Amino acid sequence: MIKRLLLSVMATLVVLSCASQNNQTENIGDKLSTMDEVIMSRRSIRKWQDKTISRDTLDIILKHGINAPNGKGIQAYEVRVIDKPELLKELSAAVAKDKPEVARRRGFKNIFVDAPCVVFIAAYDDYDLSQVDCGLLGENIILSAWSMGIASCCLGSSARMLNTSPSAAPYMQKLDFSEGYKLLYCIALGYPDEEPEAKPRKEEKIRYVE
Repeated sequence: MIKRLLLSVMATLVVLSCASQNNQTENIGDKLSTMDEVIMSRRSIRKWQDKTISRDTLDIILKHGINAPNGKGIQAYEVRVIDKPELLKELSAAVAKDKPEVARRRGFKNIFVDAPCVVFIAAYDDYDLSQVDCGLLGENIILSAWSMGIASCCLGSSARMLNTSPSAAPYMQKLDFSEGYKLLYCIALGYPDEEPEAKPRKEEKIRYVE
């Protein structure tokens, strides 16, 4: 009788264990499917809706950003955010004093592809892999934003203009990066007003080494 009871209990445990593993597998599959959709559907956007991103939403996105992997755990970057279109317009006007050509584009609003919100990412000069940290941080920000329906565009040229524009110096001071940090790139954020097709990727860039 006891033997039968023990066998019954063991059989039940096996069934429950299998069911649990199946549920875990299904949950992982769901997560992977969602991540695949986020990564494969993301596009660089340059046209935006007239809609503000709430700071609560930005806080979540930025928290996801700083939870990216980083060398030695030192987070060799600093992040600044401007979510006021008027301030972005002022900053862009300052750059345009030194580089008038940047404002000649039809419908020009700012040097950040007219985005209503911009994340500024600075790298720490004294750590040779800080740019890797900045890249990982930015990718987390981009994917997190897109998972919430917020589009993005990475901007190296905007950072280059800011770093070399004398008229923009007061705005760079306003960003207040710590000593040893230099603006590396910017991420434009906003709700998309276009749906561009994906550009082809060269899969031959990937190769297994035997």
